[in-house]
Amino acid sequence: MRKRRRKNTTIHNNNTKKKHPVRNFFIVLFLLLIVGGISGGVYIRTYYPAIYQKILNKLRVKTNSTYENQRIERIIGLHYDKIFGIDLSHYQEREEILWDSLYIRHKNARYPIQFAVFRATMGNEATDKNFAHFFEEAKNHQLVRGAYHYYRPDEDPILQANSYLKNAKLEKGDLVPIIDVEQLPKTKSKEQFIADIQKWLDIVEKHYKRKPILYTYISFYEDYLYPTFKQYPLWVANYNNVSAPTSVFKWQMWQFTENGITAGAKVKIDLNIFNGNIVQLNECLLK
Repeated sequence: MRKRRRKNTTIHNNNTKKKHPVRNFFIVLFLLLIVGGISGGVYIRTYYPAIYQKILNKLRVKTNSTYENQRIERIIGLHYDKIFGIDLSHYQEREEILWDSLYIRHKNARYPIQFAVFRATMGNEATDKNFAHFFEEAKNHQLVRGAYHYYRPDEDPILQANSYLKNAKLEKGDLVPIIDVEQLPKTKSKEQFIADIQKWLDIVEKHYKRKPILYTYISFYEDYLYPTFKQYPLWVANYNNVSAPTSVFKWQMWQFTENGITAGAKVKIDLNIFNGNIVQLNECLLK
């Protein structure tokens, strides 16, 4: 789930500019050094793990985009019997998604996009400008749809939960609620951070009578959220593994790339795998 708009991500079939992976590598390395070298890297890794992960991902993708494409191909081939989905937010423009043409190509096969998750709210009261449009389009095209809240750790968990309930308005047949947790607070203790997340989860679970799904990066889950939230379904982001996002934790969904190319999308988007079949997916829907 990207939190900032990537530049030059529009997919062109012809006349694309030649890439310079070595130059890009040193540009990113230089940026890492000027923000504080090793100490700066530790600070970003601790307080902004999502950004840290994205920097590492950019390094890998920019220096070897062929490897990333091969990795995506391998993942799709290994998980062809699973269910594929996407997630979107205001970082994708409405006109960039062609809902009638969403599927993944792999060799001579086509795998349909069967679920789509959208950012609904952020923090105490912010809402995603494209949520209502995307949410309605997914329903019109018979996709299983979901809505997530981007959790801001220094803000009020009760206000955040109430904002999500007010704006997401999940219906029967939608995925259970989802919370996106990626950052540590700057003004609260880690103990309060954990307690606040639990408040959000409790409020939303009480309303929908289902445990929300927890989305996060694998390293952040390992370092800060497990085992406190191990009872919640896990949607994990891991852009490095191939066979599975983790061999240690039980996972429900896997965001395996933010560089996905699909028919029906004019930009690279996040691709996800649901760890199960259609019957198991239906068990994750609101009744």
